Amino acid sequence: MSVRGEIVAAARWGVRNAARIHYAESRPVPLRRALPLSTDCSGFAMLCYFLAGAPDPAGLGYIGQGYTGNFLRHLPHIPAGRGRPGDIIVWGPYPGHHCAVLLEAGDDPLIASHGSERGPLELRFSEEQQWQSPPVVWLDGLP
Repeated sequence: MSVRGEIVAAARWGVRNAARIHYAESRPVPLRRALPLSTDCSGFAMLCYFLAGAPDPAGLGYIGQGYTGNFLRHLPHIPAGRGRPGDIIVWGPYPGHHCAVLLEAGDDPLIASHGSERGPLELRFSEEQQWQSPPVVWLDGLP
């Protein structure tokens, strides 16, 4: 399986285990598959990348720190809707207020979003978009 496929598989593992993945804006980011764990949206994205063996999307070498602002500074921005599975989508002006991992591309992409105690959730981009503020920035997670 490709690294992108491994990122998606890690995100789907998170969705399947949502009841044991709690929401907390805390650091260090838990970089382990052991449950239960607590993290936020950017921590969940970093965890997916870590479990897949991908480079740290925050550009910090997995020191347990980082947030959406690091993603926005470190990863290349790509045109809206041009993401590939494993890429990251960030909502809000810098430093961003929410992010999600792209699971499937398409007209209404499927994403994994961990923004509350009931997540991580698998949902369509259009569903998440209803609850988030612009702008939306698409990031190439594996440039």
